[in-house]
Amino acid sequence: MNQYGLVLNEVGMEALFDSLLETVLQPIARACFPREGGGLDRHHSFVVQYAAGKDLGLDMHTDDSDVTFNICLGRDFEGAGLSVCGDMGDSAHRHFTYRHTHRVGHCLMHLGRRRHGADDITAGGGAKP
Repeated sequence: MNQYGLVLNEVGMEALFDSLLETVLQPIARACFPREGGGLDRHHSFVVQYAAGKDLGLDMHTDDSDVTFNICLGRDFEGAGLSVCGDMGDSAHRHFTYRHTHRVGHCLMHLGRRRHGADDITAGGGAKP
């Protein structure tokens, strides 16, 4: 999917993200999505660098997760919004519903079955998990 991505568990950060999941992310997911977020017990934590000449964006897809936390760690950049459609399995799953504009340090949380894609970056670059 991404050529300029890094799975953080593979570089010694699994214990850090286990702790973050247990103490921060799990309670938030449970409060917002009681059914899907009530029992998170694993994570697939990674970063992707979007930049000209590298990964520009990511086509529409769903995640293999109950809940996704999409956090912007980027630098100065333009474009690279997150287009969001409906939930997989719903009749409107291919209908555009929202475009999220990333802000450094902010998070968009959504269900893994929600179709979404990273719009192409148009200038600058940065990393986004």
